[in-house]
Amino acid sequence: MSSEGTSPAKRASLSPFADSDLHRSTEISGGDGYYADIEPFEITLTIDVESAERDELDDIKIRDVDTSNVVGGVDDLIGLTHLHEPAILHALRLRYDSDVIYTSTGPILIAINPFKSMPVYTDEVMEQYRMQGEHALVDLSSNKEGAGGKKKSSSSIETKKLPPHAYLTADDAYRAMIRGIEMGIGGATQRREAKSRAKKAGQEDSEAPMNQSILVSGESGAGKTVTTKIVLNYFAMLSKIADQKAGTLTAESENQVRVEQQVLDSNPILEAFGNARTIRNDNSSRFGKYIDIRFNTSGKLCGATIDTYLLEKVRLIHQTEGERNFHVFYQFLESATEDDRDEYFLGDMELEDFALVNQSGTYDRRDCVSDVDMHTEMMDAMVSLVCFVCLV
Repeated sequence: MSSEGTSPAKRASLSPFADSDLHRSTEISGGDGYYADIEPFEITLTIDVESAERDELDDIKIRDVDTSNVVGGVDDLIGLTHLHEPAILHALRLRYDSDVIYTSTGPILIAINPFKSMPVYTDEVMEQYRMQGEHALVDLSSNKEGAGGKKKSSSSIETKKLPPHAYLTADDAYRAMIRGIEMGIGGATQRREAKSRAKKAGQEDSEAPMNQSILVSGESGAGKTVTTKIVLNYFAMLSKIADQKAGTLTAESENQVRVEQQVLDSNPILEAFGNARTIRNDNSSRFGKYIDIRFNTSGKLCGATIDTYLLEKVRLIHQTEGERNFHVFYQFLESATEDDRDEYFLGDMELEDFALVNQSGTYDRRDCVSDVDMHTEMMDAMVSLVCFVCLV
């Protein structure tokens, strides 16, 4: 309907573009007559929501998403009404202020470093995401035709979809790998079930490869190192569950050093020799890392290799003001016992006495992490790895 004759106040209430339309018709024409016939306009579209929900209308799409209980409006940014930079930043800010650090944008997980401990990495939370992944498989399998020709009802355990999390990303990759294994080397029944699950998930048969990749990327201090450890912890838990289901986890093997633990124990060693304090981050990885984790057909972690590259070797001989050398030097000197000092001829020398670490004048960490505790953790990891090599 036309807005001609309405007051400016009423016109503004009807359409946010009414004033700009009026301006365009009176000012922009510039006397050339091109816009002379354009008048402000408004169109009112009335939709019968109940009819639209009941009938199949190809030309009308209605999105009815209950966002009243979701911080920032959505868990997935794709669901924003306006997908542009201001809306994205506003939603992320609202979530961050509410201690919701994970947000999805399609298959990508956005993590914002909270710079504090968060109660979202407990064993209970880990179990919830594992059960959600398990229930998804159960629900898909239970929808197959039953013996009486009727479809079986879905799982009796109703679970609310959990919010975005590093555990969810890791679980999705693990389940996709299992589907790929079943399609590739499983029996006929396994392949049929895997194809059915892939179809239910909207995937083609060829879209379930055995090999899966998780890329952790971000600027310095974003939390890449910690996120990698979180993902590895989740894989270690899944591997242990798979071992239990396969019936190969015995009391004797439980007491032995497990492969999963070796992967986790490698972190304090790599961090000691490859991480350092920078101006922006107290535990910044000064190297790149590629971790290749191998699983067997039952989903149990059976091996891993770690390739490192681009180590910042120049840090060994020079550190910028406000930065430190690699952690291992500070950890050792801070935790050295009297016997260690006698064995390595350290005497009563301190950090300030060594050119290797005193150039920047910075010796502490701002993140309240103890160098002594980290050294103890590193030494325990080294002992664990040596014991594992002996067992192998």
